[in-house]
Amino acid sequence: MNNTNPKYPIKVLNKALAVLEVLLEHKSPISMTEISEELHLYPSTIHRILDTLKHGGYVEQDPVTQKYQLGLKLLELGMVKLQQIDLIKEATPYLKELAKSCNETVHLGVLDGTSVLYLAKEESTQTIRMISYIGRRAPLHCTSLGKVLLANLSANKRERMLDNIELIKLTENTITDKQELLDELHKIEQQGFALDREEHEKYVRCIGAPVRNHQGKVVAAVSISGPSYRVNEVMNNCLLKEQLASACQMISHRLGFDNKQISTGFLE
Repeated sequence: MNNTNPKYPIKVLNKALAVLEVLLEHKSPISMTEISEELHLYPSTIHRILDTLKHGGYVEQDPVTQKYQLGLKLLELGMVKLQQIDLIKEATPYLKELAKSCNETVHLGVLDGTSVLYLAKEESTQTIRMISYIGRRAPLHCTSLGKVLLANLSANKRERMLDNIELIKLTENTITDKQELLDELHKIEQQGFALDREEHEKYVRCIGAPVRNHQGKVVAAVSISGPSYRVNEVMNNCLLKEQLASACQMISHRLGFDNKQISTGFLE
């Protein structure tokens, strides 16, 4: 736990987190009154917090005893975090090797809401390289990572996602037409890799490919990024593509994916 006090604390959120901490400490369900007494908060305040948490699935209430315990939503969040930790651990050696072999910047990203979240990065030794950092978010529609992740969503979820994304024009090459982007995603789905042709940043090109888990589902993507004069179309479709595909296959294998298995690869 981070012990640093927040600069802008939200009182009601702190109280809700305190309620979850109490439920975490107790091995069995407890009553609203017990939580109230332990936190020295009014029962009415605890009731409102518990009602909200219950609606979100973060706590459960026994219909007979009316007591509360942690909900399955927290388990779901914990499993996602655990998968991400495993993903980074398993991917790091191959990301390092890929960055070394191609001498360009390599990223590992996952779908997070309506954007790409960078989980890991390996730098090149080149003087001119891409500026980015772990924890950064990037658009889906104009990055190779984002397009790979979009392309491997189920058709329905892809449509819903695009309805909630503003196709902002960041460079003269950014795709801002929904149908054009859908056509590109279909092509990516078929060919197994995506290109960023200076669509996110001018003078920067990227190539991205999917990482699959033991079920064959695409859970992340890896990209190689560099200045346009080094990462050109010829390189993208030859050496870099082969190096990237090999790295993604090895990471997927470490996550339990069998390359022989048949899978749609859709992110549910």
